[in-house]
Amino acid sequence: MVLLEVKNLTLGFYSEKNKKWLKALNNINFSLNKNEFLGIVGESGSGKTILANSILNLIPKQGKIISGSVLFKDKDILKLSENEVRKIRGKDIAIIFQDPMSSLHPLLTVKDQIVETLHAHGLINKTDALDIAMNLLKDVKIDLPELVLNKYPFMLSGGIRQRVMIAIAISCSPEIVIADEPTTALDVTVQKDILALIKGFKKNLNFSFILVSHDLGVIWENTDRVIVLYCGRIMESGKTKEVLRNPLHPYTFGLLSSIPRRTGNKLEILKEIKGSIPSLQDFPEEICPFLERCNFATKRCHDPVSLEQIDDDRFVACFNKGMFR
Repeated sequence: MVLLEVKNLTLGFYSEKNKKWLKALNNINFSLNKNEFLGIVGESGSGKTILANSILNLIPKQGKIISGSVLFKDKDILKLSENEVRKIRGKDIAIIFQDPMSSLHPLLTVKDQIVETLHAHGLINKTDALDIAMNLLKDVKIDLPELVLNKYPFMLSGGIRQRVMIAIAISCSPEIVIADEPTTALDVTVQKDILALIKGFKKNLNFSFILVSHDLGVIWENTDRVIVLYCGRIMESGKTKEVLRNPLHPYTFGLLSSIPRRTGNKLEILKEIKGSIPSLQDFPEEICPFLERCNFATKRCHDPVSLEQIDDDRFVACFNKGMFR
């Protein structure tokens, strides 16, 4: 069952210098099924965060949806009023932001922030608030939750703040949870704990999940399908194991080749992707945006390219798909 469907989504930022809308997202199409874990992966600057935020119409003031739709249960979120969207945010679709320190209110205790979320959607009365908040903190594996409840965000470690953010996200039992780089700026041990928590949700909680990350290992272990994003366009998508075992786009292949691997007692020399992601004003609109960095480009790659369906659930935007092997 399809729960969320993004169709032909194009988002731009107006440039006074160029006198036109620069497309940060260009003709994005994907769907999310019920109880499915979907990954969105790509380099920093590829458009992952703006895509995640666009699903809930959290667009910066200088940005604009140029075309497309975001259908949640056949209702287009982008056409709803702000009040209507607020009823969906948190209750039906929740988001875990990258930096909990800037996302949590600095002047409210943990308890107040959980209760405020529940109260905003009319899900509790005051007498039940404390017990519900306590149970949510226990659900995200916080020790001594009775102490954490009455603390302010600045009094907590980064790992605990992230767990609080996750508790708030699941507090209203949403149907979809979006996690935007949930392990950013956390040390390795804490990252492992947060990811184990997310993996546990897949087994025990009844919701769909969108995991945004630049870490292919995280995507491999925690998602059913993956979208590979570059310059605001989908380069490749499909079942996670199929895409990462058998990449068909040179960009996906490049990302995988840049992962450190050990051979015997030695680490292989990293095979980096040449160059860097271009600035927004240099994002190509028609031709492959990866062209200038691709080691396998041919003359045909200067022609307009679009996402092509290869199999039932496999899409690639490349003329030379898989030919680099």
